[in-house]
Amino acid sequence: MDSTPVLIRTKDDVVRVINESADAPHSRMIGFIALGGFFLDAYDFTSLSAGSVQMKAEFGLSASQLGLVTAVMAFGAIVGALSGGYFVDRFGRLRMFIVNLLLFVFATLGAAFAPNYQTLIVLRLLIGIGVGLDVPVAMAFLVEFMAMKKKAKWAESAAALWSAATVCGLLVALALNALGAGHSLWRWEVGLGAVPALVILLLRFRYMAESPMWAATKGNLAEAVQILSATYARPFELAPDAVVASHKEQDGDPFRPFGRLFTGEFRKRTILICLISAAQSIQFSSVGFYLPLIVFSFFHSSFTVSLLASVFANTCGLCAALLAANVANKLGLRRLTIIGFTGVASVLVVLGLVGHLIPPVLGVVLLAFFIGAHTFGPGSTAQAMSAMSYPTRVRGVGAGLSQASNRTGSLIALYGVPVLLSAFGLYHALLVLLIAPVIGLVALAVIKWEPVGNVSEDEPESVFGPPARAAAPAVTTSTHSL
Repeated sequence: MDSTPVLIRTKDDVVRVINESADAPHSRMIGFIALGGFFLDAYDFTSLSAGSVQMKAEFGLSASQLGLVTAVMAFGAIVGALSGGYFVDRFGRLRMFIVNLLLFVFATLGAAFAPNYQTLIVLRLLIGIGVGLDVPVAMAFLVEFMAMKKKAKWAESAAALWSAATVCGLLVALALNALGAGHSLWRWEVGLGAVPALVILLLRFRYMAESPMWAATKGNLAEAVQILSATYARPFELAPDAVVASHKEQDGDPFRPFGRLFTGEFRKRTILICLISAAQSIQFSSVGFYLPLIVFSFFHSSFTVSLLASVFANTCGLCAALLAANVANKLGLRRLTIIGFTGVASVLVVLGLVGHLIPPVLGVVLLAFFIGAHTFGPGSTAQAMSAMSYPTRVRGVGAGLSQASNRTGSLIALYGVPVLLSAFGLYHALLVLLIAPVIGLVALAVIKWEPVGNVSEDEPESVFGPPARAAAPAVTTSTHSL
């Protein structure tokens, strides 16, 4: 290992080191731990979907009460995403990482033992807040610890973790059903979500560090140097003539960071990201959450057959998400999103027009293609686009706003789909849902934004004013050793 320290003079030096360096062992571990939050989110989503029948029977819930159990988490996630995005940018990534996981663990265990419907609603709200807090900080870590050529791949991998967790949740439901869990299936399913959460929490205490980009942006170059030395396989040192960029933050006004997202260079991309996030959430929540019910309508068979078919469809989604992560840097997020929305729209047209005529097996194959197109496209790119479209100082609020748009779409779908099914029936309802991918495609046609390779830390000069720059060269190797 080269023992000659690298001198850090400015914030730009920190950014350049991260963007141009090969992945370090600790940075990869940080990436995997950050992605764990998406696993927890998807597992919780799936566990509730798989156990909704048993929960409804145990508490004697009406359709609207069951809908509230699912919708209240989405509402909590909106609150968590908006507030979390602000706190992540103000107080740092690491603090919020620990807070949201602790909240998730305690609320999940509490929900598993909820004695009544009212308690369950409160705890589901807290779980939603924890999930909403996790997304902006997780995406910030993925982008701020990874080399430039790996950022898109890591950010896109969130969808793969989501699909893997979905498959895991369905398999757990199958196992619990086979073991005779009965009406308690949903309690076991939800409670077991605390196990991976505890593992991730312990790993975060062991491996996680504050984002060096965030520390440098806040003017703490000394802390950034310490983090770089601990993360990468060579020493770093603060230069004697280090220059700290001066960006005065309006900490007293929590709404100012969100206003910045709709200013100057950011306005169009923010509008695009919000539309894509909401549209993809509507289409997935409408079909993904109700997938076992849709499959059941094809086969008119058992709960087990429905779950197995759902496992197959989501496994296809996992494969598509892994493929998207590996081609994201080459194709770009915009192109992946267009391909995904187009595939989803095609399936909705076919199922809506002739779904009642096709064999059940073909119907499941089409649903698998739907999930695959979704995870290959907007299901993976929407959040990645939000994390990669903004510089460090507003990345948290950008990812938080995207997540809030995502959960707003979930609320619309979870409340709207039962109404559509009641009014139009399954197949005509699928045609109505075409509005979601169409909105996404129109937005992409009007706003041609591609974040891969097009964002720099100095980009928002018209918003923040020009950053201070060092007179000396950027990153320099010291002439002495430690």
